[in-house]
Amino acid sequence: MRTIHFLSLFFFIFFSCKETNNDLVQAHINSIKSKYAPDSRIALWKVDFNVTNNTIKGETDSKEAKLEFFKLIESDNIDINDSITVLPNSSIPNFGIVNNSVSNLRKSPSHSSELVSQAILGTKLQVLKKNGEWYMVKTPEGYISWIDHGGLINLEEKGFKNYFEGEKVIFNEVFGFAFKNKNMKKIVSDLVMGSVLKLINEESNQFKVMYPDGRIGWVDGSKFIKYSSFDELKNDDLDVLISNAEKLVGIPYLWGGTSSNGFDCSGFTKTLYYMNGLIIPRDASQQIKIGQIVDSVSNWKNLKIGDLLFFGYKNEEKLKIDHVGMWLGNNKFIQSSKNVRISSVSPSDKDYDSYHMEKYIMTRRIINSLE
Repeated sequence: MRTIHFLSLFFFIFFSCKETNNDLVQAHINSIKSKYAPDSRIALWKVDFNVTNNTIKGETDSKEAKLEFFKLIESDNIDINDSITVLPNSSIPNFGIVNNSVSNLRKSPSHSSELVSQAILGTKLQVLKKNGEWYMVKTPEGYISWIDHGGLINLEEKGFKNYFEGEKVIFNEVFGFAFKNKNMKKIVSDLVMGSVLKLINEESNQFKVMYPDGRIGWVDGSKFIKYSSFDELKNDDLDVLISNAEKLVGIPYLWGGTSSNGFDCSGFTKTLYYMNGLIIPRDASQQIKIGQIVDSVSNWKNLKIGDLLFFGYKNEEKLKIDHVGMWLGNNKFIQSSKNVRISSVSPSDKDYDSYHMEKYIMTRRIINSLE
């Protein structure tokens, strides 16, 4: 009888300890996620604790997150098996360059998965890992997504740096083409606003250019801007912002779109700022966290050209942002909604956008607010 009681007590204590450990480990998993990866679109902390085999398994893109997690575990005198992978994966080259005019970025490694964003020709990518013919990548603005193998060139660091050495050119029109020779007849590929190519040489305002995969093309130099470093494109000239915005009027709305083939609202504003040499976050709910607030009460006199207007919902102090547009002045703003169009904040104007104005939250200034 005593043996039975002893065994019952033993198993009670054993499983109680396991349950306590599980609660503590889960609490630490959650605290690390809150600190290092509160936004899963730009940071990775995807781990689970298996109580049965006492193993923590998953992946992160932060060495610091993993290190701090195990310090917390050790402070609680918990001994668990470590199976957390820190990305990028060292078994593949960790550098990539977009090789198509537009490459689709998806939520998971499948063509049927949600289109979450796009990347333009010449965009630098950090390659985190590979799954079959798909690559998990991080864009210059930090967005994590999947791209199929046909959309990028995966390179070692040396090849990556070699491609971006010297002068480059960025396409400054809505649509265009690169051609196989100087007579501009046979097409190498299409181009969209923001396409970047390596400049080889110039002949009579024609540029000989190289693609990331080594293809050679010829383009009309008058439609490109030359630069050596991306910082050279930084420009607070508001006329450039307006000019590029107005070029894109009529381009259709596309969920996940960031190219002149089709934009969603934040893909549109991101592209406009990119053409002015500024990299801003991908989504409207991220863009609202940068710059400085200049209005939240519809006092349009406070706004300047290039300011971003944000729209959404407030519910019991919880803010949900689902749309963004850019101020043009004279009570007008430009947005991608149905298509790229110019709208008014004035109820007396024929272009008044009553739907979005009822959801207006605030305006933030990006130009001269970012280093």
